[in-house]
Amino acid sequence: IVDAIPYVLDGQTALKQLFLLADEFGEYGHEEEPVYSPFNQTIKRFNKIILHNLTFKYKQMDQSLDFSIGPFNVEINSGEIVFITGGNGSGKTTLIKLLTGLYQLESGEIWIDEKRVNMGHHKYLFNAIFSDYYIFEKLYGLDDIDENKIYELLSLMDLNNKVQWINHKFSTTNLSTGQRKRLALLVTLLENRPIYIFDEWASDQDAHFRHFFYESLLPSFKKQGKTIIAVTHDDAFFHVADKLIRLDYGQII
Repeated sequence: IVDAIPYVLDGQTALKQLFLLADEFGEYGHEEEPVYSPFNQTIKRFNKIILHNLTFKYKQMDQSLDFSIGPFNVEINSGEIVFITGGNGSGKTTLIKLLTGLYQLESGEIWIDEKRVNMGHHKYLFNAIFSDYYIFEKLYGLDDIDENKIYELLSLMDLNNKVQWINHKFSTTNLSTGQRKRLALLVTLLENRPIYIFDEWASDQDAHFRHFFYESLLPSFKKQGKTIIAVTHDDAFFHVADKLIRLDYGQII
């Protein structure tokens, strides 16, 4: 996987040309062009994101049984802390993957302010730590890395006795699950994108760091102007959220 990274990065130029070509002929063969080109007209700030009647369908290979979720109607304001909660299989992770453009909508629309968008073109807005995240020892896609900032964040994440920054890479990623999530959060802070997505991030933290995450880190991110969307079961900290979305069997309740 690591060896493939340079080839992926080199392929971005070709990908850019494909998108430019798609813009010339209409998005995916349709006459209507995308609201924003993913390269020429990026979104640097927004007031709100609106999910309008989003649906998604899980399709079985033999199509004997399909499971649909939605419609979801959600408004997320810039700078909000939004918690998403619900039982297993209620659609929490699916909802945030629809929001981030990782899953294709069955139907519905996503709007950023007054513009309808294809979120697949705007993944640069998000830092997301899902349950299936992967950590590289090297930091790809980051220029002018401030080593002092890295050590500051290692200390903040209580990893300074476990991980060092040596020869432009982390000394190890062989950590406990909770520590690996903290390292992933460190990378998120370095990338510094407008929207942070956390999928049960705190579930593998000890009581002390879980409290620190909800009561200190999330409010500090909000003060920096970040929009935070967190899937969580930690009802003791629901008061931290500006908005709470409850899901049950693929529906908002």
